[in-house]
Amino acid sequence: MKIVSRKTIAAMVAGTFIIAGAASPFIVQAAETEKTPSAYHQKQEKKKMSPEEAAKRLSNAFGIEESTILNYSNNGMSFKDIGKAAFLAKAGGKSLDSVISQKTADNNWRDVAQSLGITKEQLKVAHQDMAANQLNQRTGLDKKTALNLLQDGYHPHDIGMASQLATASKKSIKDVLSLKKINNTWFDVAKKLGIDAETFKKDFKGMGHGPHHKGPRHEDGERRF
Repeated sequence: MKIVSRKTIAAMVAGTFIIAGAASPFIVQAAETEKTPSAYHQKQEKKKMSPEEAAKRLSNAFGIEESTILNYSNNGMSFKDIGKAAFLAKAGGKSLDSVISQKTADNNWRDVAQSLGITKEQLKVAHQDMAANQLNQRTGLDKKTALNLLQDGYHPHDIGMASQLATASKKSIKDVLSLKKINNTWFDVAKKLGIDAETFKKDFKGMGHGPHHKGPRHEDGERRF
């Protein structure tokens, strides 16, 4: 079994929400990176979210009753931790209660994942499945196609942008993705496809990121293109 790092768990939970344009304070904080947050994330962190809104987002993402989430919150558990527990439950095919019951003041979520036998591969599969679902919901992209592209190493944001531009230009998503290089932006791709600026602005705004997002990275940190 591959060792599951705390950073892996946090990043996957964070990524699931960010690709849907639904980044929230407790999810952004869960990323626990040493880098300075982007302007987009800083803006999101300033937005106030009610417990009901936070519970609804977690409920939609993980299929857990809002009342259950609010109950844990009312008993003192942070939404960040509820989100991590829900993600581990999904990845390991466990109930939320069984995951949360393993968390104590003396261990961390990595310890919980290991005690439940949840592997890094299971976390990856769960994250890709959720990302594919959200891409399908937001762009109409077939889930199987989205999964295949995620497994090929494409970043969810790039898949979402390519899907939008493919629809606007009547090209295949593969053809559109092939135009995205490390030294250009999605705005450059849109111009090459003959898509006007206003249409492009609507596309990237819907994906929750700016037009200068670069290409995806593999797990080893290298750009795909």
